[in-house]
Amino acid sequence: MRNHHDPHPHHQRGAALATALLFLVILTLLGLAAMRSGSIDLRLAQNEGTRLDAQQNAQTALESVRAYSAALNVLPGSGYLQSCAIGSSLNASSLATQQGFSCPSASVTAALMPNTNYKNYLYVSVRREQINGNDYAPVAALREGDSGDRYNLAAFTIVGGYDRVASDDTLAQGGAEVVQGVYVKVAKIRGLSQQ
Repeated sequence: MRNHHDPHPHHQRGAALATALLFLVILTLLGLAAMRSGSIDLRLAQNEGTRLDAQQNAQTALESVRAYSAALNVLPGSGYLQSCAIGSSLNASSLATQQGFSCPSASVTAALMPNTNYKNYLYVSVRREQINGNDYAPVAALREGDSGDRYNLAAFTIVGGYDRVASDDTLAQGGAEVVQGVYVKVAKIRGLSQQ
């Protein structure tokens, strides 16, 4: 009587090991892909946080200009840079080249800058604007009930910026610029109080 056993049982011994190794390689590749995806997501989140911080710092600079009462004094004429300031860690020529922001020394008003931890990276300006070649806005721009016979509107553009993207800065934290137009009501008649 013959035994009907497989004459070659040794052929199946390595199949389990090969299958296990294949699954191990696949799981390793999936793990590496998940780590890379997580790393990219983390960088995206950090970039978004940096962008928001820069935006908030620029807004803080703009709000400090609005809070400084002398910043929006209506002086004679229009179409000129009334005042500006640049933080001590910023390079004026680099700002002029990259952002088109210039601050001549004759216009520097240090009081425009907010007193924050980031003030060295902030820049601000106040520009007195011309409106269609005139020093003041047309009467139609006044609120309802105001008389164009009694008041003028002087237009200003305020810029608040934050720049911490220089390559030599080890703590680069992005940059942002906020621009806002502001009208200031000016009494035409002496002694008339503003509302």
